[in-house]
Amino acid sequence: MSETTVSVVIPMRNEEKYIGKCLDSLLAQEWDGGPLEVVVVNGESEDRSKQIVESMMPTFPRLKLLDNPRRITPVSLNMGVKAATGDVIIILGAHSYVAKDFVSKNLHFLDTMAVDCVGGSIAPVGDSYQGEAIALAMSSPMGVGNAFYRYSKVQRLVDTVQFGAYRREIFYRIGYFDEELVRNQDFELNHRIVSTGGRILLAPQVHGYYVVRSSIPKLFKQYFDYGFWKTKVISKEVGAFRLRYQIPPIFIVTLAVTGLLGLFMPMMWSFFQGIVILYAGLVLFTSLRISLNSGLKYLPVLPFAFITLHFGFGLGLITSWIQRLIEKSNGYK
Repeated sequence: MSETTVSVVIPMRNEEKYIGKCLDSLLAQEWDGGPLEVVVVNGESEDRSKQIVESMMPTFPRLKLLDNPRRITPVSLNMGVKAATGDVIIILGAHSYVAKDFVSKNLHFLDTMAVDCVGGSIAPVGDSYQGEAIALAMSSPMGVGNAFYRYSKVQRLVDTVQFGAYRREIFYRIGYFDEELVRNQDFELNHRIVSTGGRILLAPQVHGYYVVRSSIPKLFKQYFDYGFWKTKVISKEVGAFRLRYQIPPIFIVTLAVTGLLGLFMPMMWSFFQGIVILYAGLVLFTSLRISLNSGLKYLPVLPFAFITLHFGFGLGLITSWIQRLIEKSNGYK
């Protein structure tokens, strides 16, 4: 029997559709440790999420439910981490569920590798027609760049993971989640781990599943928020800057500039057309290739999913740039 104790922290707000399956997957864990501690932190859900968790407590001996009146995700995460008693703390989303050996494999890699955090391969899944197409786009490097935890089959050290398993002492050493960051708080925490000499392992043998947004408009809002808050992270931690994050906004700005100048300069209009044709060709080629493997029924949606991932994130970054320029011009730091 493993002597290591494990706590799973789940921030939750309005997740009645998913929280039951998430908790069922944790209840079904096969490992040789004691009862798994699960701390759900409810951000004042307005649906039946809280009632669903409460209904599962009689069959889940170490299931705890906390309330977060501030509703903000990093606040819920910190409340959960501080209330947890495990030697290892796993962060999980209510929009997710995990394989039966998720906990045991996380512990295996933490025990056998000199790392501070382990993250697995988190496969995107959809629960609607558009959601299934979005999941396919998010499983492709064309859609999510080098977010290796979405698709990589290679074990490697990385700068961030989704739903990491952390040694408890890492929070004592580098602190907790930044409560000023509504989004990207896990990325910022992972950056602090790596920048202070810590190591994060991506282990594709650890399997989890993330239910993606069910429609293109919801995906746009999600990735706009990711882009907007990415700048907030970089403004706090300059070392978190990665050129790859700037590609979508640079692409959008280039399109806008060449398109406007092209109204007056034929050469710039040709440049603009060339960029559009090249981008459209890449998107359509990738969408067709994925559809041939996964189903032609997804072909009408896949291009819009890729465009939404790129433009949602890019426009979020651009909006945050503009906001920061306005703040600086008004004398704010």
